[in-house]
Amino acid sequence: MPASGAYLVRAQGNQGADVDGYTPLKWPSMPGHTKSVVSDLAWNLAPLQGFTREVADLVHIAAGAYMADRSTKRGVRFSRDIAIQVAVLARDAWTDELLDTTADLLGWLTGDNWNLTVTAAPDVSFEDTIEIGDGGPVSLLSGGLDSYLGAIQLLKSGTTPTFVGHKDTATSIRGAQTAVGTWLAKSFAPAPSYTRLQLAQATRRREPSSRSRAFMFLSLGIALANSTGSKSLIVPENGYTGINLPLRPNRGGALSTRSTHPETFRRVADILAGLNIELSISNPFEWMTKGEAMESVRDIQPPDGWEDAAAKTLSCSKLGGNWFAGSPNLNCGLCVPCMVRRATFVKANIVDTTRYLFQAIDGPNLKDLIAARRGDIEAVRYAIEAGVDIDAIDSGTWPPDYDLDRTEDLVQRGLNELALLDLP
Repeated sequence: MPASGAYLVRAQGNQGADVDGYTPLKWPSMPGHTKSVVSDLAWNLAPLQGFTREVADLVHIAAGAYMADRSTKRGVRFSRDIAIQVAVLARDAWTDELLDTTADLLGWLTGDNWNLTVTAAPDVSFEDTIEIGDGGPVSLLSGGLDSYLGAIQLLKSGTTPTFVGHKDTATSIRGAQTAVGTWLAKSFAPAPSYTRLQLAQATRRREPSSRSRAFMFLSLGIALANSTGSKSLIVPENGYTGINLPLRPNRGGALSTRSTHPETFRRVADILAGLNIELSISNPFEWMTKGEAMESVRDIQPPDGWEDAAAKTLSCSKLGGNWFAGSPNLNCGLCVPCMVRRATFVKANIVDTTRYLFQAIDGPNLKDLIAARRGDIEAVRYAIEAGVDIDAIDSGTWPPDYDLDRTEDLVQRGLNELALLDLP
């Protein structure tokens, strides 16, 4: 198909034939980088151990899609045509049906048309080098508020989870992950395992949205779970945000992501079943708003200082305070995810010590910021006044037999939380 971008994903040193019009993404044979890929994991996923070839393939495909997504600029129309060809180790497992299911998942996440094909890769040895975790649950820890709350909940329950994060190039995300990891390590004994892994293209990023990152992040969690013998991957995210219902008729999505939508989890589960990977993916906050999730963690009495650590997490979808004479690493406070975040602290009756951009600037700079976020602010105001869009729920895409009445109630509670804010 004519493609906005086309990419070959293969190991460094793989002498497979080039394909006209396809840009090579050569994965390093050892942790490090090539001219096209930066990875803390070698092609055989060293230094991890103990996983199957199917899991390695899944990481290569998900990370390759993420790199292709970031490397392909959107044109005059939103939807792009992206093709990736991936060298896989378990060629027989990747049936046409499974490839279509995976391409459909990428399309669902990004809004693009994906063409996914595979070729057989030379076999590799899987090194047994390090042990991570002990078979307990694996949980994603992104640097965001919800995954931080989920980490506290897990640790307070007495389990021994292994946490995994994607080491993003953004200073703000790395800072939030470091703050969260440091607080968890000093507040719980023994200190929990927190593995952060970098996977990205080595060339300049050309597309800012990176909606495919969700699949790549999940694939890292799946790899760690498979490596440690865990049968449980936990993805903490409040259900209101996960549903991502449009706030008004002209908005395609409130938060521009389907990372934790129940339909996303269903499609990933179908891929895992197709690869015979025994792993359940669950969200402990699926039927909670963000404020309710914080209340539930507040009520289990976390260690001292948890509120201050919460304030150091990152929720903002529109970082860029330098455009308004402020820090580029601050939550802006006025995009939709930031407004949901601020309402969370109000709902849970927790003092919010987060440094927000809109509170750190004033005068013309603040006026410009409010003007830049006016679309988000008015969308939230409209949704609060209009209430739940039942037609949007009824016409949405959901797993079979998903409880839409319960979904409607959850969305309304999320809007009730937003109504606790004073909007400019």
